[in-house]
Amino acid sequence: MSLPSFSLVLPWLLVAAGGALVGWIARSFWRRDSGNPAQHDALTGLPNRTALHSRTDAVLADARRHGERVALLLLDLDHFKHINETLGHPAGDDVLRTIADRIRGTVQPRDVVARMGGDEFAVVLGGLRHDSEAELIATKILGRVSEELHLAGQPLRVTPSLGMAIFPDDGGTLTDLLKSADSAMYAAKQGGRAQLRRFASEMAEASLTRFTIEALLRRALAEQEFRLRYQPIVDVATRAVVGVEALIAWETPERGVMQPAEFIPIAEQCGLIGALGEWTLTTACRDIQALRAELGRDIDVAVNISPLQLRQANFPETVARCLHAASLPAASLTIEVTEGILVDGGEKTIETFRRVRQLGVGLSIDDFGTGYSGLGYLTRLPISKLKIDKSFVDDLAMPGHDRAVAAAIIALGHQLHLRVVAEGVESMAQFDFLRGEGCDAVQGFLFCQPVGLDALRQVLADDEGFARVA
Repeated sequence: MSLPSFSLVLPWLLVAAGGALVGWIARSFWRRDSGNPAQHDALTGLPNRTALHSRTDAVLADARRHGERVALLLLDLDHFKHINETLGHPAGDDVLRTIADRIRGTVQPRDVVARMGGDEFAVVLGGLRHDSEAELIATKILGRVSEELHLAGQPLRVTPSLGMAIFPDDGGTLTDLLKSADSAMYAAKQGGRAQLRRFASEMAEASLTRFTIEALLRRALAEQEFRLRYQPIVDVATRAVVGVEALIAWETPERGVMQPAEFIPIAEQCGLIGALGEWTLTTACRDIQALRAELGRDIDVAVNISPLQLRQANFPETVARCLHAASLPAASLTIEVTEGILVDGGEKTIETFRRVRQLGVGLSIDDFGTGYSGLGYLTRLPISKLKIDKSFVDDLAMPGHDRAVAAAIIALGHQLHLRVVAEGVESMAQFDFLRGEGCDAVQGFLFCQPVGLDALRQVLADDEGFARVA
């Protein structure tokens, strides 16, 4: 068997040499890139946002040539700030390094994993033929990141929210894909966290709405567009108004009246909740103290506080400053938080509760019974009130589970020496049931809807009308 002629072998040698040269150039490039501090995150060793752009541009160009698809995943850790606040930043750094390793170990070496900053990561999956390939990998990342980890021998579970966008359907450039993936990630968080969401066109509309409301919020704070309305809280035994709940109202020229559920989550996300919460506290304390002085009677005010505000280290000082500015006695103010704080809270939250109570301020768990209640915390937190959520009050006029739940909350509260308030009372049948179970106070349309300060003045001057209602 004769050897092939040199003329036939030469083209194959050139191809092999060319391939080797290309591989050598590529390896040299990645080695040089990986050694460039400006291209990498110092904490995790992952490429940073700058490197993500250059690498993704190359992946997208390759996908265009070969008619392939590319997936961009944005991953944000749920409640990561809570880890930093309760366990400390060194522990938070350990978590970030562990998460980075888990993501990197789940994907192929050719895929791009980058840290965008904070607790946000990006993953670029190239060379895809079908979207299902990306969904499979994203699901694996979700599961791997959510696995239990240990810090100083203590078990800890961190969950991610993932948003996914696919090239070319959801964007033709990295900038467009990032916008789409961010909208999907926000939808994942709004949908309950710890899940994957693929971008859909309606998410773009929601993202634009969120951006618009954020801009309006900043203007509203600067120009003081917010107003407070007050709903009376009525003592069940005497039918007298013993307090009010302050409810924020926002009437925008562009969008009309906006409910708190529409803008409070956005204020929390964009970092405006602290300023908005302090304005609410200051205004409520000032308004109620003015009425106390004018009418010569005691009246308490309850103000809802975001869990994010409560976790701020200086929150007790903020409360003290608001009380001092209004000259309102501390005992006349109650801070209300949702029962989710019982689950998400840690030792620092308990300490903040104690510091607030040391001021003489009351603490109330709002919407009690609507979620998972950390009942053990009720014996440790220095709270003074429980509020029965409206969802349990609605059907009190007829026998059923809601009656049992409401009665149980009242009994539990009294066993713990707490006052119990029911909200959303709209009928005498509801009121009669609550009175029979020993509920301490109620609020709702049966007595009065939320009103402005001037109307509240009239209500307080003539609350004998409430005695006639009942």
